[in-house]
Amino acid sequence: MPEGTTTPPRRDGYIAVRKAELAEAIAAEAPPSEAQAMADVLKLLGALLHHEAHAELERLKALYDPLDPDAPESRRDVSVAALEAFESELSEALARANFVEIDPDTVQTREATKRITGLAIKPSIAGIRRVRFFARGAHSEHIELQRWFGLRREKIDVLTMSDVVVVVSFKAEDEAAAPADRKALRKMRRGVRQGAALVKHFRNVAGPEMVTLHPGAKPSMRPRDQAMLAGPAVIAGVPVLLNLWPALTVVFAVLAAYFGAQGVIEESELKRALAAVSGLVAVVAFIMRQRLKYEAQTLRYQKQLADTVYFRNLANNSGVLDLLIGAGEEQDAKEAFLAYSVLRREAWPLTKTEIDNFCEALLREKFALEIDFEIHDALAKLERLGLVTRENETYTAVAPADALVRLDTAWDGLFNFSARR
Repeated sequence: MPEGTTTPPRRDGYIAVRKAELAEAIAAEAPPSEAQAMADVLKLLGALLHHEAHAELERLKALYDPLDPDAPESRRDVSVAALEAFESELSEALARANFVEIDPDTVQTREATKRITGLAIKPSIAGIRRVRFFARGAHSEHIELQRWFGLRREKIDVLTMSDVVVVVSFKAEDEAAAPADRKALRKMRRGVRQGAALVKHFRNVAGPEMVTLHPGAKPSMRPRDQAMLAGPAVIAGVPVLLNLWPALTVVFAVLAAYFGAQGVIEESELKRALAAVSGLVAVVAFIMRQRLKYEAQTLRYQKQLADTVYFRNLANNSGVLDLLIGAGEEQDAKEAFLAYSVLRREAWPLTKTEIDNFCEALLREKFALEIDFEIHDALAKLERLGLVTRENETYTAVAPADALVRLDTAWDGLFNFSARR
């Protein structure tokens, strides 16, 4: 298979349709006598799940606060235990939002990265405890590449992730034993500190671009650019270097005569000395010019790498947690909507497998989505709220009118301050 192409994308549980749009489609399918009640059930169910998500968000923010790079010194905790507690809760929240942890090496190769980005990138782990990647919404996407200064165009298919979350934790001072770690930690920029953790959310990232999201990603010089810099240097530099030693000999002789170490300086020797100094100036100027060319090319690499990250970054640190919990809440609600509506539509007891298949078929028919539906969490929520009944291995949904009563009771039971008076 040509480099840069992909196999058909794996299915995940990400439901890429707006919650309101899904609710409208479900209500429109309900019998006329139940349509309004069904719409109200979905609205109240969504409100209850939103309230539960708020408590989860506060819990996750409390765990992240001591790891936040901007946390005041009095609240910081650089221990591995604090990181693991946060990562455990974060992993659960990511799973609810239908993210799965991935190994970047499974969706990229160095050759594919070079082909897509035009860069040879080597990630460094100096100063880093670990880096974890989570993604959802894997799909195949067409990318058009320009070759030979835009004269040639090439279209390829790549596996692209709709959303990618990267969690980066840095080593604390007592963990940085290796010289490379200490050097990397000394060079930390503002906004990063030892023992802290970064959380970043990116959008529409192709598999070969995953390595660009690594905090230690560094572009290296491509062979073509090395040849373009080294070729002129060799051609122009060799003649200069061959004449450098004779020129230095003349300069030393003139300096010795000037300071009285030898006889009088003849006019011809002075002219040769001036020519030698001119040659030395030319050598220094040539070295400086080549150095500037190298730095300019390096800056172009860094700019290209920064652009790849900048235009895909949605949120950072605590801002990611807000987006993540919101995304998890929306996925939970859509899964519960689908499971309840399928049970009402089919009007007879269904097993988990049957509900799962019917939900996937509905999404395929209504929204052209191919997903691996997550049925377990959806049924657990519906059963907890009393919207479905279970008999052996089959489930049945209560009528929308009864469901509204039970949801209203659950909503009224969230706060009972008046009963304490």
